[in-house]
Amino acid sequence: MTEVREITPQSLAVAGSALIGAAFSGLIVASTAISVFIGAIAGDYHWSHAEIGGAVTFLYAGMAIGAPLFGFAVDRRGPRAILLPLTFLSGVILASFSVIGHSLPLFYAAHLLLGIAQPGAVAYSKLISSWFYRRRGIALTALGVGVFVSQIAVPPIARWLLETIGWHNAYRAFGAAELLVSFPILLAFFRERPVNTPDADQAESNEIQPDGAPSIGILQAIRGKTYWLLVGAQVAGMFAFMGVSTHAVGILAEHGIGPSLAVWGLSTFAVGGLVAQILTGLLLDRFDTPRVILPFAILSLASIALLHVGHGVALVLTAILLFGIGCGGQTSMTSYFTTRYFGVRNFSTIYGSLFPILLVLSAPAPIVVGAVFDRTGSYAWALVALEAALALTVLFFWLLEPYPYPVKERLRDAEAQPVPPNNAILAIQN
Repeated sequence: MTEVREITPQSLAVAGSALIGAAFSGLIVASTAISVFIGAIAGDYHWSHAEIGGAVTFLYAGMAIGAPLFGFAVDRRGPRAILLPLTFLSGVILASFSVIGHSLPLFYAAHLLLGIAQPGAVAYSKLISSWFYRRRGIALTALGVGVFVSQIAVPPIARWLLETIGWHNAYRAFGAAELLVSFPILLAFFRERPVNTPDADQAESNEIQPDGAPSIGILQAIRGKTYWLLVGAQVAGMFAFMGVSTHAVGILAEHGIGPSLAVWGLSTFAVGGLVAQILTGLLLDRFDTPRVILPFAILSLASIALLHVGHGVALVLTAILLFGIGCGGQTSMTSYFTTRYFGVRNFSTIYGSLFPILLVLSAPAPIVVGAVFDRTGSYAWALVALEAALALTVLFFWLLEPYPYPVKERLRDAEAQPVPPNNAILAIQN
C-alpha cells in the first residue's frame, strides 16, 4: 500500500510560504500602517483624518470586488498562476502610495486597486487544502497567524520608519519588502501538489474531489441553508470584530484605560487572535464536527458582556484578550468550513462569493458604533448591539449540520481498501 504523507518538506514549505505571504500582504500592511501614518499624511497634505480613514473603505471595497473575480480564476487557472503576478502588482501599488501626491481621489484609487489585487485568502486556502486533509485545520491557520503577526509587528515598524525615513519612504520600504521577500519565497515554494495519475484525472471530474468530497458548484452551494448559516455567523462575528477594533481606544477609555495603556490593549487583542488561530486549528483537526467552534463564539459573547460591566485595567484587558481569542477563532474558520461542506474543486469560487456579502454587511459596524456613541455619549448601548450580534453567531454555528464527509470515516475507508501504486487520491494518510 502506497502511503501519501501530508507532513512533508514540500507541504510545510507551501504552508510556510502562505504564512509569509499573508504577513507581507499589501492589504494587511496598508490597513494596519495607516493608523500610524494618518497624522503625518494629514500634516503634509492637509486632509482630514476622516478623509484619510476613508481609504480603508476603498481598500476593502476593492477586496469585495477582487475576491469573487479572482476566486473564479483561481479555480480555473490554479492558485499559483493567479497569486504570483498579483503579489508582484500588490508590492508595486503599495510602494506607489509614496508618489501619489496631493490628490485624494488618486489616494483612494490606489487603495481600491490594492484591495482588488488581493486574492490571497482564496488562493492560499485552496492550495493549502489540496496539500492537507487530515491536518487541514492547523495548516489553514498559517494564514491567520501571518495576519496577526503582521498586525502585531507593523505598528512599531511603521512608527520607526516614520521617525527615521518619513512616511513616503516607509511605504516604499513596505512595498519593497513584499517584492523582495514575499514574492521570491512564493515563487520558490508556493506550488501545486503534483498529481498526475489516471485516478487523479478521474478525481478532477464532476463526481469526486481529491479528498473524497462531492464536487459542489456555486449555484448548488447558495441554494443550501449551510451556505447562509455560514454567511450569518460570519457577518455577525465580523460586525462585532470591526465595531470593537475600530473604537477600541474609546471603549477602553470609557472603562478606565488611559491612552498609553489602550495601545497595549490593541496588542493584547491581536495576541488573543494569534492564540486563537493555533487553538482552532488543533481542535478542528482533533474533533470532526463544526460545533468545535461554539466555545469560541460563546467566549466572544461572554467577553463583550464582561467588558460591558467591567472597569479597571486587569479586568478590561482580560476581556479584550478573551475577545481576541473568541472572535479571532470564530471569524477565521470560513475557509475551513467551506472546504469541508463544499469540497476543494470549486472552493475559490464559493469562498470568493462570500467576501462581498461579509464586507458589505459588516462594514457599517464602525459607523453604527460611532453613531450610538455620538447620540448617547457612551458605548454602552453599542456594546448591547454587539452582544446581540454575537448571540446570533452562537445560534448560527449551533444550527450547522455535521460535515457531509467526516474525516475519520474517509480515513477508515482508505485504510480498508487496497490502494494501487502511485494513487495520490485515496491514500489519505498522515
